[in-house]
Amino acid sequence: MIRSVAYALALIYAVFCAAPQAAAQSATDIFFTEICAAGDSFTMGDGSLGPNVSQTLSYNFSISRFPITNSQFGRFIADGGYAERSYWTVNGWAWKGGIAQPAYWKDPKFNGSDQPVVGVSWYEAVAYCNWLSRKEDLTPAYDGCGRADLGASGYRLPTETEWEYAAAKGAPDQAERIYPWGDTWNPKNAVCRVAPARASNTASVGSRSPQGDTPQGLADMSGNVWQWCSDNAQSDDEIADSPRLDRYFFRSDSATEYMVLRGGSWWNDFQNGFRSAFRSFTTQPGNRYRVSGFRIVRR
Repeated sequence: MIRSVAYALALIYAVFCAAPQAAAQSATDIFFTEICAAGDSFTMGDGSLGPNVSQTLSYNFSISRFPITNSQFGRFIADGGYAERSYWTVNGWAWKGGIAQPAYWKDPKFNGSDQPVVGVSWYEAVAYCNWLSRKEDLTPAYDGCGRADLGASGYRLPTETEWEYAAAKGAPDQAERIYPWGDTWNPKNAVCRVAPARASNTASVGSRSPQGDTPQGLADMSGNVWQWCSDNAQSDDEIADSPRLDRYFFRSDSATEYMVLRGGSWWNDFQNGFRSAFRSFTTQPGNRYRVSGFRIVRR
């Protein structure tokens, strides 16, 4: 439900528990898809690489159909988001220093209005989530230490389990998939460098699949940009040894910790890196790369 008249045109919820509906991407609107996961289980991992363990979610959640774009992130900048300490975690504020925009904000290869924002650290993505929550009179999901309250009404980065469920299954009546679109690799479905695609930078979100990669209508779940998750890194073996309800693994957002990224990017040139189950967790929360962005969720 939209909770702020001022932002009524900025947030549009598209609830898709069945077949996805067509919705044009715009520079400022954020479209959401409801993932009807409550009570469902899936195998985290796909049998080739990964933890391969059953995980269960007890709740439904809404996830943005596309990664956050430059125009959408620009509102955070214009509203003084880099100067308002209350949006940031303690470690994020200390890390920020004089930073006032993403690392590639002025690079013409990456700053198109509908291109996904890149060069954003985990800290910046979390601050954006807290800012947007307050703009909508929602309860911010992140505390000052970077831990997410999964039951809060506000916006946050997906947990790793939520992200993979949305990419690999998405609903109780769906079979699990190797790639967001199915079990067969097709480089035309992803913005990437796998031949013959040969991407040289990011593309407008949803440009390869305007109706979405998944049956629920999510786009760019493979390729274009890596996407931050709320979780700290945890090894495959540790995950396999500890299946649990509503899995979310967090220790700290210290600059020396490692966070999880999902989805692959335009730079990747190996097919395995675009599997729904593929995990990247060699990135610290302050790292800012031209290959990484984020999408958001809320309950």
